[in-house]
Amino acid sequence: MRKFTTSAFVLLTCMMLLSITEGKPPIQQLRCQCVKTYSGKPINPKLIQKVQMISAGPQCRNVEIIATLKNGLTCLNPTDEWVKNILEA
Repeated sequence: MRKFTTSAFVLLTCMMLLSITEGKPPIQQLRCQCVKTYSGKPINPKLIQKVQMISAGPQCRNVEIIATLKNGLTCLNPTDEWVKNILEA
């Protein structure tokens, strides 16, 4: 009988913990998303599907520009003039 009550207690505790975490937003990672940035020849704006700007904050002291291209994500150098033009457009 003792094994049953211990198992039931563990099961109920696990179920309670799972129900508490449902519906909450994911925890924000406290680190920079971009390890290195692309600062070469300008990328054709037609190849860029989406641009995301992440402001400097407690997670990272740098402003990060992440471009979604057809072949993946690329971090762009926010100080490059062509990147500034893409952000304005």
